[in-house]
Amino acid sequence: MRRSLLLALGLLLLPLPALPRSEAAPDRGWDYVVRFDEGLTKAEVRCCFRGWLPKRIVHSFAGLHTAVTLPAVEGEARLVRRASDGSLIPQGLRRGRMCVRWTVDLTKAAGVRGGRQRPVQRVGRDVLIAPGALLFRPYLWPLDGRVTVRLELPAGMRAIVPWPAAPGENTYSLDPQCTNLLGRFAVGRFAIQRKTVAGAAVEVAVLDAPLRASQPAVCTWVHAAVEAVAGLFGRFPAAKLAALVHPSPGRDPPVLFGLAMRAGGAHVHLFVANAAADEELPGEWVGVHEMMHLGMPWTYDDEAWLQEGFVTYYQEVLRARAGMIDERQAWQNIEDGFGRGRRRGGRRSLELESRDMGREHNYHRVYWAGAAMALRIDVALRKASRGRQSLDDVIRWWHRERGGIVRPYHALELLRAADRALGTPVASKIAEGILADRAFPDVGEAYAALGLRVQAGRIELDDEAPLAAQRKAIMARRLETTSSTPR
Repeated sequence: MRRSLLLALGLLLLPLPALPRSEAAPDRGWDYVVRFDEGLTKAEVRCCFRGWLPKRIVHSFAGLHTAVTLPAVEGEARLVRRASDGSLIPQGLRRGRMCVRWTVDLTKAAGVRGGRQRPVQRVGRDVLIAPGALLFRPYLWPLDGRVTVRLELPAGMRAIVPWPAAPGENTYSLDPQCTNLLGRFAVGRFAIQRKTVAGAAVEVAVLDAPLRASQPAVCTWVHAAVEAVAGLFGRFPAAKLAALVHPSPGRDPPVLFGLAMRAGGAHVHLFVANAAADEELPGEWVGVHEMMHLGMPWTYDDEAWLQEGFVTYYQEVLRARAGMIDERQAWQNIEDGFGRGRRRGGRRSLELESRDMGREHNYHRVYWAGAAMALRIDVALRKASRGRQSLDDVIRWWHRERGGIVRPYHALELLRAADRALGTPVASKIAEGILADRAFPDVGEAYAALGLRVQAGRIELDDEAPLAAQRKAIMARRLETTSSTPR
């Protein structure tokens, strides 16, 4: 089966192998300085290695070779292109400090596609950049190497980035995942709204494109989604969040699409319909869905039934708990989604449908079958424990025990680990049965226990059902999380 490092939407991560710890002492590493020109047409990059020299350096995206100049070395070293894989080999100087310079033509780079997302994209006067489009890096990234980047910006320009701050103006710490092409940061003349929300330092920037909705309304919507997700974890599952709001042609729905990314730090890229009005943003689901991803562990891209399916279930649950929608509406949204999942796909097992989702575009089938699995696991845990355990406990355990680990897990491995931790072997057993079945997961028994009746496509609530109290508990309003304060 295909295996690749990815968190969201079936896109590939670039694997970054690591040197043994003995080859990189804590005081060794390298520093980037990236200087942008006034028109954001070029980025001049200087990289200096401290205390060690890599055996090879590579560019993270070979498709940009026409937009990136060959690095020039300061000092006595020279670079030799290695024909077999295009990597560059420093030769000559093997001690001390080596600095390398190169230039990235952002205009040329904006014309190159990298999978589903462009590595460089212009939005009016602003530019969206995948860090990997700018940076050469060591072929092997030392585990203990300290890496920083300083952005030198023209007067009046700002950058919104997901990376942790480091000493120095516009200076940040980088980790091995930062050069993954899924990551994004933006440079331009936008305003950045900063606020501490549910324990997270949240930054919001609206990129330079027409947008009917006001910036205060956009910030309120983003902050409400942060609060909704924090309701599950007690605080937002990341210390910092960068929200890139990208106005895009459209009217309905108000938020067209979104991406959650953890390459280098938590950030979301939200595509808002440029005709959306202020009053259409509160309570919409995309923001909650994408931010919920940031609390989930990494899974392989061919196992989207867990990553996307469980998040799809929680996009309704968390909105109800936050008071964005009422209980009946949340259950109706779930039933409508199940209907879409039943109508699309189903020729093969869910495991195979999930594996080929990106190629066959059977998103409704995989997302909503995964949501049905989440519902069944949630109900089974509540029933077996008499309400003392739920899927909430599984998600929180994952975040606590697996959330900080930057490697993907097999989804069933995660479920089995949670079963052991909770002492209730329920989740993995349900998942194994559903994954092998070609039919859409049967939720009839769960519906009956919860008191959910479907009449002509409409949900009716039965408060006399055996688990009616648990049905209410699933969607019940939660107390407010950590108070929001301006920074």
